[in-house]
Amino acid sequence: MKKLIVNADDFGFNTKINQGIIHSYKNGVVTSTSLMVTKEGFEDAVNLIKDNPKLCVGIHIDLDQFFEIDHAKGVISGYKQNPLPIEEITSEIKKQVELVLSKGITIDHLTGHHHVHLVDEVFPIVVSLMKEYKIPAMRFHKKILYNQDKYEEFKSMLDSNGIVYPPHFIEGWYWGNIDEVFTIAELMTHPGYGEVWREYELSSSCDIKLKMYLREKNIELITYADLVEEFKTKGN
Repeated sequence: MKKLIVNADDFGFNTKINQGIIHSYKNGVVTSTSLMVTKEGFEDAVNLIKDNPKLCVGIHIDLDQFFEIDHAKGVISGYKQNPLPIEEITSEIKKQVELVLSKGITIDHLTGHHHVHLVDEVFPIVVSLMKEYKIPAMRFHKKILYNQDKYEEFKSMLDSNGIVYPPHFIEGWYWGNIDEVFTIAELMTHPGYGEVWREYELSSSCDIKLKMYLREKNIELITYADLVEEFKTKGN
């Protein structure tokens, strides 16, 4: 049986995106979401989490202020300051994590806006802070690393620190993606209202035919929390 986490990024970006994510959770295949603290919709998202206590929530680290962003591609294209100000970045990540925790929210995984957590200099900081704050899982896959030569080093770092990650990653909805070869995967999606591409992903996430297809193909929808429990069980 295949197992699939469908994670909605950008929860907290604004109220329209928040509404789309909750709709995809209640009426579609979204099983978990990653929360941003730096955008206008954060407090609205916190209230929605309280109204939907079974929604699994991670943190979506936002460090855009330190990087040049290629918004067309959704990736980091350069550093605003080189070398990066490591102490400032560490302080900013801690501030974001502590703000989520201060709202009484359990953080079950970590992702990065524009995959910033996978930047060479940022990754070790993130791993250290995940251990400190007991965040058990991370989005991690070779295809989304900024430096693929770091894959084995980074993988070893996660493994040695007991941080769990889905072994396969699917970057958004496209035809046939859930037919890729995997046993456990995360599919990243960005459902929301107000932007055509987000509304497409919202529609895809709630497609009745998709739900039927998942059942027919024996693909089980799980959360990051389920993934962590599975790895704990295997470890024992």
